[in-house]
Amino acid sequence: MRRRARRQPWTPPPPSTLDVKLPDSLHALIEILAEEAHDNWARQRLSEGWRYGRRLSRRRKTHPLLVPYCELTHEQQEADRVVAMGSLKVILRHGYTLQEPADR
Repeated sequence: MRRRARRQPWTPPPPSTLDVKLPDSLHALIEILAEEAHDNWARQRLSEGWRYGRRLSRRRKTHPLLVPYCELTHEQQEADRVVAMGSLKVILRHGYTLQEPADR
């Protein structure tokens, strides 16, 4: 029987976006992306048979965050905002541009 090689702990490299500043004009987009990320996460869980529960239980497939984004605490929403901001910074770091819709 072959022995499995023991993996070394992995440390992700520092983000290449530390110096990327997001303009204030992207605040609305950050909120849109954060809410969309939460909704996508919730849809995936629900499709796997998860449901709302006051306590997280992997056995019962219940999760207290299976609620609309607006019902999350500020801290819980902030976690989704951090992901959204990181994604936007990567987009800008790679030379893509973003502009507000003309009707805003």
